[in-house]
Amino acid sequence: FCVIEGEVEIGAHTVVESHVRIGSRYGRVVIGEHNHIQYCAVLGGPAQDLTYESGAYTALSIGSHNRIGEFVTIHLGTAKGGGLTRIGDHCFIMAHAHIAHDCQIADHVIMVNSAQIGGHVIVEHHATVGGCAIVTQLNRVGEYAFLAIGATANKDLLPYTIVEGHWATPRATNRVGLKRAGFDEAERRNIDKAVRILLQRSLTIDEATARIEAECTRSPQIAHLLEFVRTSERGIARG
Repeated sequence: FCVIEGEVEIGAHTVVESHVRIGSRYGRVVIGEHNHIQYCAVLGGPAQDLTYESGAYTALSIGSHNRIGEFVTIHLGTAKGGGLTRIGDHCFIMAHAHIAHDCQIADHVIMVNSAQIGGHVIVEHHATVGGCAIVTQLNRVGEYAFLAIGATANKDLLPYTIVEGHWATPRATNRVGLKRAGFDEAERRNIDKAVRILLQRSLTIDEATARIEAECTRSPQIAHLLEFVRTSERGIARG
């Protein structure tokens, strides 16, 4: 009872359960190897965007070793957004989650049941979006961030943080997640120090980044945190 329509490529050892719909006349869908696509998922439908033109032939790319749960919906990209929605490798996208057009989801991302991601959102690797959480369009979720259940984010969410609320703001460093990921104690303390500086509302962003450069040990994580903050277009959620 599956429907596969249009230009679709499915890699070896990918399991597609019953009542799944993949592809459409609106674009191309490429799915890698060793994926598990569960009952009633819909992959590669047209973008839910009032400016979307049905004649624009766009794409959805899904990597390998992903699990896509029941009733998940993932849409094609749009011409104005680069034309591609991309899911990386080793992601776990649970039941009823939605990933909108032009999203870029990195590797090892977890989206819990009914998580909703608006268009053009970037989710960096090893981030977790909790159940019923929402990320509005054009925002970013930093690497190893944990967006709590039911949170709603309308700004960029700092890497390495636990974020909750409406509107969502960082509450603490994601210490447990960093430990599980294998970061040693010294680097976890280093990241925590940088996060605490950024969350001081008495400091401007420029003042906070200057203090981090002066007071924190240089590392790939600190460099990424600083780059994330400095390249934010929507603003950083700080509380």
